[in-house]
Amino acid sequence: MVLISFPVALHMGFPTETGFYVMTAVSAAIWCINDIIYYRAIPVVGAGVVSRILPASVIIAFIVWFFFEPSLLVTYLENPQQAGALVAIVLLSVFFAMALKSCPITMKGFRLVWFVVIAAALGPLVDKLALGYAPAAKAPFAYMFTQGMFMLWFWLAYTAIKKPVTKTIFFSKEAVRGGLAIGVVACIKLGLKFEALIYCEHPALLSVILFTDALWIICYYRLTGREDHSKIWAGLGLVGCAAALVLVKSL
Repeated sequence: MVLISFPVALHMGFPTETGFYVMTAVSAAIWCINDIIYYRAIPVVGAGVVSRILPASVIIAFIVWFFFEPSLLVTYLENPQQAGALVAIVLLSVFFAMALKSCPITMKGFRLVWFVVIAAALGPLVDKLALGYAPAAKAPFAYMFTQGMFMLWFWLAYTAIKKPVTKTIFFSKEAVRGGLAIGVVACIKLGLKFEALIYCEHPALLSVILFTDALWIICYYRLTGREDHSKIWAGLGLVGCAAALVLVKSL
């Protein structure tokens, strides 16, 4: 991603605000830790369980963002019907969260990925704050490159200390080929994501679209005959609540 985004970032120019680089470093640290925990949890509890836990972060992010943009809360409160609907959705999400709590499989997953939920809630907020320090034309690719550079340094430190894989595996043809393929797709995805974060008024709204992966994973499980004994209905309820926030916001 660093290699692919650098020429574009260099052409568009880099921001001069110090805050941009400070917030980007914070974001990079959050996502580095997130990735370690996330990819260790998936083989243990399955992608389906994790994908239905993560939408809880949208509810958290939706509330936390008002501390950064209190004027947005005032805007919502000026419309009593909208404000009432938002409160009802949050309360309903609490109900589904309590239902998930009684599911042993889901709780096992939550104990493994609780930091991922927090990261998914706070990460986009930090990303949006960092992007706010840069002009819209420069922000997406400059942010992608800068964040990638910070993450490279963090990953190098982690690799040197923990040695998660051998050099033979790390530099194998399969790893290089896979890394390049993922890098190309990730650049396109993150370029669009950061562009969307610049223009959406609330970062939680974008997260809702990303978390529809829970539905796609259920379809994949059904097609492949893979079993999932967790409380799927409660997890989908959380996904629905997250999506409802977008619909209510648009009223």
